[in-house]
Amino acid sequence: MRQGWHGICYNTAWMKLQLTKTKTIDISFGGKQRSSSSDLTGVELFGNDARRVPAVRIAHRKGAWNLLAADFLKAPEGELPEKWEDVSHRSTWELPAAFQAPHAAIAVNSRMSRFTQATEDAILQDMAHGIPSPEEAAAGTGAEQGKRRLALQRGEVPRPPVPPAPVKAGAPAKPAAPTAIPAPGVPTATNGMRFTVKPMAEDGQHIEAAMPEFQVLWLARLLPEGHRPTASSIQPAEAALMASVLAQPAFADAHGSSLAMFVGADTVFFAGYKAGRPVLWRRCPAQGGYNALRNAVKRGLGLEDSMIDSVLEDTLIDPRNAIEPFLGPILNELDLSRAYLVGKPDMKIDRTL
Repeated sequence: MRQGWHGICYNTAWMKLQLTKTKTIDISFGGKQRSSSSDLTGVELFGNDARRVPAVRIAHRKGAWNLLAADFLKAPEGELPEKWEDVSHRSTWELPAAFQAPHAAIAVNSRMSRFTQATEDAILQDMAHGIPSPEEAAAGTGAEQGKRRLALQRGEVPRPPVPPAPVKAGAPAKPAAPTAIPAPGVPTATNGMRFTVKPMAEDGQHIEAAMPEFQVLWLARLLPEGHRPTASSIQPAEAALMASVLAQPAFADAHGSSLAMFVGADTVFFAGYKAGRPVLWRRCPAQGGYNALRNAVKRGLGLEDSMIDSVLEDTLIDPRNAIEPFLGPILNELDLSRAYLVGKPDMKIDRTL
């Protein structure tokens, strides 16, 4: 189970996306200030296991955060919608008694959401583009799309103009393309997406978070109204990852200046922090996560699925020859991330979390 839920409870600044009149998406960054909730449940939806949801309940008592419950819960019925027509096909999700805190912090894995480091130009292009199609969302999870976005962020390739969408007779006109990115932490709705941005520690770079409005609405209604907990915080799963190191002792020992690597089932992310503020967030474009590692061992050693864990956990068979092609691109990206961070003024990286 991820340790990222502790990061939900620490913040110096919140990014907010308005859900309804009474609910917002909250994304926290930096520092060790308490949030407004002293008793909350954290869950991660639509993750690696479609049948189970990792959940924790923590409460702030006697000056410290305490773990009250932790388990894998039965996942809610249905899938996160990928079009407006599917929003009505939902069911309410009632949590077990041990997890019925007053508030719920929900981390969401969505192919159609965005959580990325970007320049102002890239953000404006994303805002003008609007809701990605399911096909675009699926392509956005691939290595080639990751490489292209990284190149766009660096300014290595020109960003093509967004073609105008065809307009049917009698259809309402599409809103004009935005000319400025939202003010820091101020929610903005445009072209069917909810956006918010947060400046990073480096001038000109921002964290961009966005989610289709229909997914926001579906998630806001998932927990039954009038029952505990209330979905008071919703964030992309990547935001929970980025915040997860904030409660780590090694992060405090480094005075908030660190490089962290997150390895998921199909992704590897790198996050850099300078004095507690984000300065780098990038996806490794050349390699997948631990599923790719398992496949590399399977192919390299010709093993059955049942033998892979034994090879990785025991020492009877040396898997290094099979693992090296998998690790090479990741280590190269790690070196690039370290070089990027140590080139910043007053930035020193002693180790990677």
